[in-house]
Parts: sequence; structure tokens; C-alpha cells
Amino acid sequence: MATRKQTRRLPKRKFSADARRDIELMLRVKQGDMDAFERIYEAYKRPIGSFFYHLVWEQSLAEDFLQEVFLRLWRCAPGYQPTGKFSTFIFQIAKNFWLNERLKRMHGPKLSLDAPVRGKDDEYRMEVAGNTATPSTLLANAEMRARVQEAVERLPEKQRITFVLSEFQGMKYEDISEVLEVPVGTVKSRMVSAERFLREKLRKYYDEYR
Repeated sequence: MATRKQTRRLPKRKFSADARRDIELMLRVKQGDMDAFERIYEAYKRPIGSFFYHLVWEQSLAEDFLQEVFLRLWRCAPGYQPTGKFSTFIFQIAKNFWLNERLKRMHGPKLSLDAPVRGKDDEYRMEVAGNTATPSTLLANAEMRARVQEAVERLPEKQRITFVLSEFQGMKYEDISEVLEVPVGTVKSRMVSAERFLREKLRKYYDEYR
């Protein structure tokens, strides 16, 4: 049985070429291939960094969390099994790290959401096309950024992570359900609740933006 696990290859599910490439790279990382690890880092440092940035709104802290996720990825590589997309696998690591870190932050000083965001936050700010008023488009306006940050911060934690993955990472509901290990229907319900809450809190800013 042990030999079978070590030689296991790609799962039979249909994946895009990029998804299959990521799994193959991680299987190489499992064997200690540093070059493959560096390629994964280059491919995922921006999306993972962006995920954390839109949770803490500080680039330096997001980068610290990013490094912690890749350290955990390297440590768990020997036990990696390609049972699904690698992207959902690494975001599960990021999600679990954030939930643990949040428990620590609940007992420590909180970041001031009215203070200027430190660091080169353009590194992780999502580019949004079109003129539709959404929290992500409002972030492009410096005057509204603090209000959006504050509103997102006030979301219940399960809704906040779901919203960040969908709105700022552009992740499909099916992938979010795998990352969060909940049914797709739960993801949809959390998004509806999050969007309703944010539209209520940011109503006047939506009106001004239009």
C-alpha cells in the first residue's frame, strides 16, 4: 500500500493544462525538487499574498503570512496526494493558517482601519475592469478605501473569507467550496449575506460612485 501511495500520479478528474502542470510540479516538490518549489512560489505568491492582503490590509503582514504558507507547503510536501486541484490545496493551507492567526489577533492589538495602508499595496490590489460599483472597484478610490476595509472587516469571519476568495481572488464557487470544505450551496448563501451586508454599509458610497 505504501508503495502505491508513493507512485500515485494525477487524479482521473479533468483538469486544465495549468492545473495539471501545478500537480506535476507539486509531485516533484514531494521528491525534494527545489526548482519545482520555486516555480510554484512564482506562480502563487501573488494570489496567496492578495488573499492575505484583503484580510489584513497591510502588505508587509500579508507577505509575512505568505512566507509562512510556503514554509508549511514545503513541510507537508512528503505527504502530498494529488486528490484535487493544487490551487485549492494551497488555499486550504492559507485558510487554515489565517484562522489560526486570527485567534491570536483576537487577543492582540488590532490594526487601525482609518490609518493609511502601509507598504506598496498596489502589489496585491486587484485590477477591476468596468464601471460597476462593487467593493473591489470602490477600493480604487483612495477616499473610499478605508470605508470598504472597515465594512469587509465587520463581516462574520466565514462570510469574509468566502467574500475575499470570490470577489478579490475571482475564485469559482465550486473551488471555494473545496477550499472551505463546505457545500456549494453554503458558499452561495454566505455570498448573498455578505453582499447584502456590504451594500447596506456602503450604500451612500455606491450612490456617489455612480
